[in-house]
Amino acid sequence: MKKGIKMKFYNRKRTLLLVVFVLFLFFFFYPVTLVDEEDNNIRIFSTGLTKVIFYEDIGYSFIEKTIFFYAAIPFEKFALLNVQNGFLPRQKGDSLVQRQSDDSTAMVYFKSKNTLYNYDNFFYNEKWLKDWIVDSKDFLKNISEIDEPMYILYMDQGRSFQVLPSIYVVNSVKDLIHELSHYFFGYRVKTSSNDTWHEILAETNSLLFLREVLPKDYLTELELKKTGFYDEPYGQSVISFMERLDFDKEKIFDLERYILNNFDKLDDKSFANLVEIFFKQ
Repeated sequence: MKKGIKMKFYNRKRTLLLVVFVLFLFFFFYPVTLVDEEDNNIRIFSTGLTKVIFYEDIGYSFIEKTIFFYAAIPFEKFALLNVQNGFLPRQKGDSLVQRQSDDSTAMVYFKSKNTLYNYDNFFYNEKWLKDWIVDSKDFLKNISEIDEPMYILYMDQGRSFQVLPSIYVVNSVKDLIHELSHYFFGYRVKTSSNDTWHEILAETNSLLFLREVLPKDYLTELELKKTGFYDEPYGQSVISFMERLDFDKEKIFDLERYILNNFDKLDDKSFANLVEIFFKQ
């Protein structure tokens, strides 16, 4: 009798230890994560091994890092953080302007968020950016309206980029057209990391914009693309696409509106088929 009771107790204890061990492994490799802000640091607290990609404005670089339990990332004005594994992190901070909703987006911190200028649903950090925003918004109406809050930031950095859906760091009005195009093609219509069609459309839109407002810059960009100055798909691939549709702005916008209204996700092969269909019309 006593032996049977001891055996049951031992089995329960072993089962409990096994459950605890499994839970430990789970939360170690798929951690619960808390991200907050203190002074000039983003602090990451985790139950285990956390893989992150972050960008901070001290080193002006994207860094991929594995964090064990805790790390602090210093920044001055602007930082973004993408937590790649585990449960979606809890996110806090006075400077937080965008939360990470899945592993394809990122949380963004901007120290001066309470002093941003505002035009319609656009928020921006330099007063003169309003002209760029007005021109870009009017041009992109040819595709569709942008109704969500958008943050346009001039950071005087070496490159422009977007953190979908709402954050756009830009150096020129051409770049603003390109990056905002990814709100449609990259966010509203999803793509994979191996596809390039969305980059071709974004770069095409920036060229069409230059053709309307800065024709000399447009001709310069055409020449640079033809001579291989840009890596693909930003060079000859863009020219080939525009040639296929006769450099016709209305044909290109018709194709873009069709994609936006009929697809949630698109790949390069399907895009090429669509181009052929519109070419034959």
